[in-house]
Amino acid sequence: MITTEQEKQVSGTMELLSAYIAKPPWEEWMVEVFSDAIAYAAEMLELSGDEVLDYLEEEPQGQMAHSHVFEHFVTTETNEDGESVLQEFMRARVQQEEKSFACQYLEALSQSRLGLWEVVGKTGQSVDVRQLGSAEPAVRVSLDAGKIPANICIASRVLDLPGDEHVFSFGMLPIERSEAEDIIAYLEQVRGEMLEAAQGEDGQAYDAEDIEAAIEEELGDLMFQETLTAWVGQGFET
Repeated sequence: MITTEQEKQVSGTMELLSAYIAKPPWEEWMVEVFSDAIAYAAEMLELSGDEVLDYLEEEPQGQMAHSHVFEHFVTTETNEDGESVLQEFMRARVQQEEKSFACQYLEALSQSRLGLWEVVGKTGQSVDVRQLGSAEPAVRVSLDAGKIPANICIASRVLDLPGDEHVFSFGMLPIERSEAEDIIAYLEQVRGEMLEAAQGEDGQAYDAEDIEAAIEEELGDLMFQETLTAWVGQGFET
């Protein structure tokens, strides 16, 4: 369980990271990622961009959406050297040798991937979760079990911290299980289509590692867009 002091450390570091990307070229790219996500959600839900933005102006939706977009941006957008925003920030601004909790948190966030997590067990202030559709062992995450309704999956990142501790990142979107299952099925369909296309209609052979990297990048972007869209759509259904 993250202590109050550790949470303050992380919050302070996140404020520094926010200030770091509020300048060229990151600021413009962040706006582009956010705008593209809104446009995608609006198109999929047959809404106008203004309707989606109006919904996100309300709290807590605004902060939840911001965290979702922010974490995707800092972990996937890269500079000309192939470093993510977060990796560049850590190299330039964070003293690695200190190994503070905030530094450990950023390292774990940098290595994480957005997923859809199902709750398979509850124990007071912790929940056992695993990625939906995965056969991997469940991991125990610090979270008040009473806050999670039945039939809800969590779109988030599970961070692996020292001491075999696991926590959800700040970006957490509740997704109805049926919607989450549809997203997983869609991503599997896209993976299959990309693998088939990679066979090369011209008979050209492609490097397997390059193919997998391209697929993972595409699926990561789709997971981000689809989970945001599903979550926004739930808001318009209520």
